[in-house]
Amino acid sequence: MKPLLRWMTVASALCGLAACTPSLVNKLPYYKMPVVQGVPLNPESVLAVKPGMSREQVQLEIGAPVLNPSFRQDRWDYTYELSRGGKIKEQRTLTVFFENGTVSRVEGDALEHARRVLQEKQEGKAQ
Repeated sequence: MKPLLRWMTVASALCGLAACTPSLVNKLPYYKMPVVQGVPLNPESVLAVKPGMSREQVQLEIGAPVLNPSFRQDRWDYTYELSRGGKIKEQRTLTVFFENGTVSRVEGDALEHARRVLQEKQEGKAQ
């Protein structure tokens, strides 16, 4: 009877330790709180920013950049990052360039993301 009890104790201890492995903990959702950095950009607002708009119009459309550039007054950078469990799940950037106080060009992967989201919305409504 004692060898069976000893074997059961060892087996339960091993099972308990195996439950604490990092690979299992990574699968548990409550250990992965989402961390949002930056401001999520509205797809309609991103695509509404056009050359010729003033700084005030851009700020009304998509908001002020999170960081005010000290050395580069001719551009505003918007970044958005969502990470979970230390791994980046989503990341987007948008850069608005100004010349003489008006938008000269807009760049970044947020433009393509906004186009894709709006296209998916339109396709969903068409069905």
